[in-house]
Formats: sequence, C-alpha cells, structure tokens
Amino acid sequence: MANDAWVVQERDAETIESPALWLLADSGHTGGLLGANRLYLRAGEPGTKPHFHEKSAEAFYVLDGTLRMLVGTELITVDKGGYVVVPPGVRHAFAAPPELAADVLITLTPGIERFGYFRALPEILRGDLPLDEVDRIHERYDVHFVDAPEWDESFDGGRK
Repeated sequence: MANDAWVVQERDAETIESPALWLLADSGHTGGLLGANRLYLRAGEPGTKPHFHEKSAEAFYVLDGTLRMLVGTELITVDKGGYVVVPPGVRHAFAAPPELAADVLITLTPGIERFGYFRALPEILRGDLPLDEVDRIHERYDVHFVDAPEWDESFDGGRK
C-alpha cells in the first residue's frame, strides 16, 4: 500500500470472543502512532474493571447503543455518537448498561503493542493463568488495575 498505510477489512480482522473484539490495528501496523479495536458488548455485559494506562491516551467512540463509563471519579453514560478521550494516568472502566448493547471503536495513542494482551484476555478472565503471570501481562501491556468503589457500588461492574 502507498505510504505504508494500514488497511484491514472487517472480514479480515482477527477476532476475540466474549466479549466480541475485532483487532484492527496494533502499534506495529501504524509505526507506533496508534492502536485500534472494535468492541461489542451485549446488554449488561461488563467491559473492564477500573484501570489506567501510564503511556497512552485511550479514546472511545460509541458506534451504536450506550456505554457506561467511569472516568476519573465521574460516572457517565455515553450514547451513540458520543466520544470520550481518557488521558494517560486517568482511571477508567466501561460496560454496557442492562438495557442496551454497546458497539465501540477504541483507539490508543501513542500505540503500544496490545494484540498479545487481547489474545490472552479469555484465559485471564477464566482464571486459567497463575496470578504472577497475569501481573506480568498487565505490566507488559500497560494495564494497571485500581480500586474504584464508586464503580463497584453504582454500576456493579456494569450489571445494574
């Protein structure tokens, strides 16, 4: 492709099941500029627990449905067409509300190789990996989990 552009069609994108995730661009595809994926959460499906990234900003564009989020200390609802940019170091979490699904385009800039993390995620979520290995994976991919009682109480991880 001219100018080293990266192009991937939906039918060619690698996918991860549960939650449905399309891996669109990793840092290596974009010269380190960004990473991108598309996430589909069924109604009431949790996305992630509260966490932050030290090295990158993360942006969320809601393609369809509604996304519930924790951003810093604020609990917000982002409707179709809404856009949220979370700076490095700011804790955040997200889930689909019980009544609606969420279809979201997520970008991370600057890009960090993250596809390996998403490939390991089903094993992490099932509890198939030893905790020290999970800790190493989170450190490698710049995912730092934190406490957020307001998320747990208000959203019950997105299930309320």
